[in-house]
Amino acid sequence: MNEQKGRSRHLIDQEIISAIDLIPTSDLSKNTLMESRENQAKMLPQTDVTQLFPVIFEERAVPSYFGGPDIRIEMIKPRQPKYNKMPLYYSIHGGGMVLGSPVVDRQGNAALAAQHGFCCVSVSYRLAPEHIQPSQLQDCYSGLKWCIVHADELGIDTQKVAVAGSSAGAGLAAGLAMYVRDQKEFDIHHLRLRSPMLDDRTSISPEHPYAGEYVWTKRSNYFGWKSVLGHEPGQEGTSEYYVPARAKSLAGLPPTYISIGSIDLFIDEALLFAKQLAFDGVLVELHVYPGYHHLAPMFPNAHFSREGAKSSEYALLKALELL
Repeated sequence: MNEQKGRSRHLIDQEIISAIDLIPTSDLSKNTLMESRENQAKMLPQTDVTQLFPVIFEERAVPSYFGGPDIRIEMIKPRQPKYNKMPLYYSIHGGGMVLGSPVVDRQGNAALAAQHGFCCVSVSYRLAPEHIQPSQLQDCYSGLKWCIVHADELGIDTQKVAVAGSSAGAGLAAGLAMYVRDQKEFDIHHLRLRSPMLDDRTSISPEHPYAGEYVWTKRSNYFGWKSVLGHEPGQEGTSEYYVPARAKSLAGLPPTYISIGSIDLFIDEALLFAKQLAFDGVLVELHVYPGYHHLAPMFPNAHFSREGAKSSEYALLKALELL
């Protein structure tokens, strides 16, 4: 970390500043990974969403279309369907490619299913460094394809498919969208990227003077990318499906929503990705929230968190023609 500790503290939005003291920033490494996984698992709410929302929750093991192990998915549906065929919201959890589980997205998915009638599916992809790419791409694609193949059985409308992710999950979502575009087997109709981890080169670039000091640091980012790629970040020839910022063209991607905090480590890559989407003729909506860091989702009632929830929901419903 930069020796000028606290250089960006004065920029943090006061509604979310307490997070950096409640959860002190530490650089993730091979030596701290297991402890970090255990600590995160303890922090995640294990709430029974069927007690909070009128939804049905189930877990399924679905086959890999690449000959790999079965993939666990979580599926949440409204108890009383709003549509004859439900729109599909497919979410990919964050965690720097090395942490996390679908539990992170469970409550948000349940709320979306209950309020707007979505079938919400979250995929439990294999984590790095135990598994490197293409394991993550294959798992995410297999989970989504299984939903499409079994759409009639599940009651899913294959013409209303959204793919979403936060942080590492957003990077995987973008890579998945490009892979789906190129395979031409089915379509995605909306892409939602929140604080997206898109570019391995950020972890070896000169340090940003004000972004990435807190929560998810450049060193943690380096560890995440090296873990998932299986080699040093920044090497030539890395697939755009693994590192979406490497794409030569983003043409053909669905309407895309991007949100990012102004002091988040990923600010520059998110801005460049939005610029490339616009250049390639993709409908893109970009929101930069002043003073927001990577733990902003801990504060859903903060002003810009509420604004973000409202704008991202509108973009999702509009893209799927549900307004």
